[in-house]
Amino acid sequence: MSITALKAQEIFENHPTRFTKKEKASLRSTLRTELVRMGYAEDDITEINASGVSLLVGDAGAEYMFTAHYDTPGKTGWMLGTSALWGQTGANIFLIAVMCLIGFTIPMSGAVLFPDASGSQIFWSGELAMLSVLAIMIISMTVRNRNNRNDNTSGVLSLLALARKVAADDEMRKKCCFVFFDNEEWGLLGSAGFARHCKKKGIDLHGTKVINFDCVGHGDVLTFASTRQSEITDALVKAFSEAGQNPVKKRSSMIFLSDHANFRNSVMVSYTLKSRMGPLYLPLIHTSKDISCDVEQINRLTDDIFDFVKHGKIQPEGR
Repeated sequence: MSITALKAQEIFENHPTRFTKKEKASLRSTLRTELVRMGYAEDDITEINASGVSLLVGDAGAEYMFTAHYDTPGKTGWMLGTSALWGQTGANIFLIAVMCLIGFTIPMSGAVLFPDASGSQIFWSGELAMLSVLAIMIISMTVRNRNNRNDNTSGVLSLLALARKVAADDEMRKKCCFVFFDNEEWGLLGSAGFARHCKKKGIDLHGTKVINFDCVGHGDVLTFASTRQSEITDALVKAFSEAGQNPVKKRSSMIFLSDHANFRNSVMVSYTLKSRMGPLYLPLIHTSKDISCDVEQINRLTDDIFDFVKHGKIQPEGR
């Protein structure tokens, strides 16, 4: 009932990037075929065209909504600074400090090297330097990253694994729905569009428990992150802790920010690594080195999440 290594390999090889409309449509076609094979009817699967094309499986008004983004990023790993030394938070602080230093140093250097330059010339030299850095950042976003196994093929595989389990259980089929979001990498646009679509259709999501899988294929620290206090986050942390695991609860910020941010009672599920200086980080995302995705880890995680939703608890480790 779990996702197989063969199916994972098929997606790795046939859909390594989902950056263009054609690539995204190709993956959605594969997902639709796989979901029908699991037992979902064609009418159960809906494409929602709102700031991208999200794929909804089941009733959006279900009690639990499992989500993951299927689009893949540009080559912006250098901006995220996934440092094994000081983690993402430290690396991003360093990057911001370097950018500020560039903006400050160039005008000061200009004033020293060119004492006859006017104040406006010195000012605009600094502005030009900052604009150059910004241009490099934007260009990086438009160059597709070739390897995306953790971010976020791992999330796509998680939804497939859960969908297969849910398909065989009538009670769970009424209780759960799935959404594969588009355009997360462009500022959570797909999930924001989906939320607006639901509001327009009169679907109340305030009580929906949203569990979002993002980067669950590489790392050893189970991390639950939320943008605000949420019942589902607390319940998951409690259940996994009681099962003998050691989950970490984080507040979503620039680092642990994903599609869950567009929903009230929501959580992002990730596996992270602990840097040598302590802070957690998501390893190697948005880089050509994003080649690790532990399918067995995904299966264990989705088994536990399924048990949590169905029984309200998780079996202890070593079951």
